[in-house]
Amino acid sequence: MRSFIAIEIPEAIKKQMAEAQDRLKGSGVEASWTRPEGIHLTLKFLGEIPAALVPDIEQALSGAVSGRGRFRLAVGGVGAFPNANNTRVAWIGLSGDLDQLTRLQEAVEDAMARLGMDRENRAFKPHLTLARVKYIRSRDQWRKALDEIRDIKLPEFEVTGVSLMKSELNRSGAVYTEIAKVGLR
Repeated sequence: MRSFIAIEIPEAIKKQMAEAQDRLKGSGVEASWTRPEGIHLTLKFLGEIPAALVPDIEQALSGAVSGRGRFRLAVGGVGAFPNANNTRVAWIGLSGDLDQLTRLQEAVEDAMARLGMDRENRAFKPHLTLARVKYIRSRDQWRKALDEIRDIKLPEFEVTGVSLMKSELNRSGAVYTEIAKVGLR
């Protein structure tokens, strides 16, 4: 079962993110656009795991969030990895209690490492993926589209828990299903 650990984003914010996507779609870039209902904040990609491991992962997540309180994040600021000229991923950023978010992500990473899962080599850069860009027809048009929404600000939300998600790939894109959720106090 292909899976990952994530923080779910409220539906109202996902709808506003879809509007930001629509503004970028007019720039003439060929991209695989993230379906709004599937937008989430990934804390740890697990890859293929046996279903029998789910209870162990849920228990490890419970330990990782133990004693951690809820916190607030705000969505805003559009950018690109690695950069606007050679975009592979268009994203919207996060602000708010990023220290608490980073500590939570590190605790999840440590908990999964104790279960024998490989650690992520790249530094955690909290973002929400808007698109995976395949080809930019006009870099000028693309940069202009990014600049027009670069400073977008969406509402803040309270992080109430961490979810273990299953990812099923099909022709219309990935479908994500929550397998387990561990709440923050």
